[in-house]
Amino acid sequence: MKFRRFLSLGVAVGLAVFGSACGIFESSEDEEKDQFYRPLNNDAGQEKIKVKDPVNSGDADLEQGAPNDFSGLNAPGTPQDGAGLSNYDGFGTPIPGVTFQTVYFKFDQSRIESTETGKLDAIANYLKSNPGTGIVVEGNCDARGSEEYNRALGERRALTAQEYLLEQGIAPSRIKTLSYGKEKLVALGNTEEDHLKNRRDDFVAVKLLNP
Repeated sequence: MKFRRFLSLGVAVGLAVFGSACGIFESSEDEEKDQFYRPLNNDAGQEKIKVKDPVNSGDADLEQGAPNDFSGLNAPGTPQDGAGLSNYDGFGTPIPGVTFQTVYFKFDQSRIESTETGKLDAIANYLKSNPGTGIVVEGNCDARGSEEYNRALGERRALTAQEYLLEQGIAPSRIKTLSYGKEKLVALGNTEEDHLKNRRDDFVAVKLLNP
């Protein structure tokens, strides 16, 4: 009799301990969750968690378990938008070995200076001589000013180069413009020479995907 009581007591204690342990690993849906609660991953996919991006000082959605490698984010010369894609959102694929001179701008200006037009003429001549090719114009700014203002200024600089190429007889379908604002700095200093190097249009020759 005593043995049966002892056995029943042991079973009850075991069930209580097991129930508590289950509660540690997975909480009830009706239970209030604190700010650190994360549901267990299942086969349906991984949960996305907000983490702090040390480069942009903002929030970035990263998949749980993905490496937190922020090297290269907004680094000098690192494409962040369309150029991060191998085909520029379906426009074309970069042509290896084909490079063009950079067009530079005065402070807070988007006008093409007379000293820079020859560079655009060379691009127009290349496009005329190579059917099926196109050009991506990337507008950039120096580090001064707000992100919003520089993004708009970079767009105006890219569009000005596009307008020049259109005047040379290049079809609109062969030109794509992008603005990086101040995200793609090639000179990190604070001198006027550094700022000048960053106030620019870069050009990428591409093979059109839909010529």
